[in-house]
Amino acid sequence: MSGRKHRPVRLAAPTPADLGPILADHDRYWDGRDLRSLHHPIYCRQFADTGLVAHGDGVLGYLFGFVAPAGEGYVHLVAVRDDARGTGLGRTLYERFGELAAARGADRVTAITTPGNAGSIAFHRTLGFTAETVAGYSGPGADRVVLHRRLDREPVRIGPARAADAGEVLTVQQAAFVAEALAYQAAIPPVRESVTDVAAAITAGRVLVARDGARIVGSVRVTPTGDGTEAEIGRLAVAPDRQGEGLGSRLLAAAEAHAGPVERYVLFAGHRSERNLGLYRRRGYTETHRTLDPVGVPVVQLAKPRHTG
Repeated sequence: MSGRKHRPVRLAAPTPADLGPILADHDRYWDGRDLRSLHHPIYCRQFADTGLVAHGDGVLGYLFGFVAPAGEGYVHLVAVRDDARGTGLGRTLYERFGELAAARGADRVTAITTPGNAGSIAFHRTLGFTAETVAGYSGPGADRVVLHRRLDREPVRIGPARAADAGEVLTVQQAAFVAEALAYQAAIPPVRESVTDVAAAITAGRVLVARDGARIVGSVRVTPTGDGTEAEIGRLAVAPDRQGEGLGSRLLAAAEAHAGPVERYVLFAGHRSERNLGLYRRRGYTETHRTLDPVGVPVVQLAKPRHTG
């Protein structure tokens, strides 16, 4: 976020010496939930090779887990300290654990949470987990949500669009923005573009796409300003059936990287587009002003200086 200082983060296997500081700062990881009894030293000793601790200004986060003989990587605990949230550290811990588990023969990752923990369930879904409520999982009356993700799935890759992608990019863009157009009862620019318009942007090197195998599941556009000090990021679109997996955040990060050495990034969203505005604010964008788009829809203009996280 824009007000957060950068700290170098180093991931390492947990050691017995990490357990003391983690328990001392327990409330900063768990927000009042007392889970001290779950912090068994076995995760810093016998299972240390499949655990992770993020070191920076102290312990910023950690993941305790193991790989079962049947080929299942199980996440026992994962936590990020209150002042390191929103930085992508939780995702990084999961991705690294997946690599460790796969290297030990695991073909899936599993975690559990309580049915009322909506935040945890939503977070895991952004990482590609499925969620299933299992009655009595932890005993009579103790239902749990079991979260699964396979490790053999081809990762979604983000890169420049090709000339032949124009039609598919437009289809994804229109599908992503049609609900917003209906909400505003206006033919907003993303839904009334033509294939020719998209092809021209691709030719200019301004379009990035997210590919899941041969399918395009998202896209974003990066347009430099005339003097090269700013880059406008727009047309951020994720296929409706792939929304909620974190692709929007990944596309936005890729767009910022693609923009090059500009001084700041700018973008806009409809004033009632709370989901998009929430994403941009979490990524460090702040409102600069409000105006009307070409069809008269009120939009919020936002900006973010480069290198602010």
